[in-house]
Amino acid sequence: MRSFLLKEHLTQYFLTSMSYIKSNSLKMKTSFIVLFVFCYSVCSSQQKKQYELFFDSGKDILTESSIKTIDSLFNKIKPEKISSVKIYGYCDSIGNKEYNNKLSIKRAQKAKAYISEKGILSDSIFIKGYGKTNQKYKSIKWDKNRRVSFELYFKKKTTPKKTVIEKPIEKIKPTDTIKTEIENFVTNSEIGDKMALKNITFYGGTDKPMTISFKTLEELVNTLKDNPTLEIAIEGHICCSTTDEDDLSGRRAKTVYNYLIGFGIAKKRLSFKGFGHTQPLTEERNSEEQQMNRRVEIRILKK
Repeated sequence: MRSFLLKEHLTQYFLTSMSYIKSNSLKMKTSFIVLFVFCYSVCSSQQKKQYELFFDSGKDILTESSIKTIDSLFNKIKPEKISSVKIYGYCDSIGNKEYNNKLSIKRAQKAKAYISEKGILSDSIFIKGYGKTNQKYKSIKWDKNRRVSFELYFKKKTTPKKTVIEKPIEKIKPTDTIKTEIENFVTNSEIGDKMALKNITFYGGTDKPMTISFKTLEELVNTLKDNPTLEIAIEGHICCSTTDEDDLSGRRAKTVYNYLIGFGIAKKRLSFKGFGHTQPLTEERNSEEQQMNRRVEIRILKK
């Protein structure tokens, strides 16, 4: 929108300025036109392109055509160049408000899950459902309101920083040990204290952990083994949705629970539960705040 308004101002300025310089030299006119074309092209290049996926009536499953659209797009774009994705779900006017609100969110979630499989981190994908509001298509094309639209945001190009040579850090002696963040938390905590597990990340819309999660999970296993009387509750939370019909938060907490059991931690020392979106830490005004709400926590039950 900003780019559009800026282009409008540039166009008006161009017409006004050209009338002013009519009596001046050709060189002045040429220089002005080149400057205008450059500014106009910069504004045009900043426009966001919106992609759309269409759904069958009452369904939240990606159609073959929608899958081809996403596949074709990510065959041309490298995922590492994308900083974030915004996905919006919509419905037609059939059905009541509550039904369409839930369906639009499910459609956005399915699109998010498939896009995350293309190498986009789930944490950088924002979703929202609009139900049957914002009806874009009218008349004979009204069925196209059963859709998902998504926008891609690209990382800014940065210039390489100069290498700074720092003084060498004294090497740690082999007999020294460094406590992990989880170990420090357990050592200094009291019964009832909670901690969000950093870097526990799942593929979009699923309870399948991403590779980055395993280092933290291993640290948690080791901490439990080093503290044999420690008992914890594992608590899952989600962001960006007021409902958790599929108990995604609970299933993610259970994934951590099963991982610990698989590495020899006794079931009697563990419990798990999903809290959906009932305990948000932030208002989710940006991706960082969304990530703070999308979390798995541990709570100390016994030491």
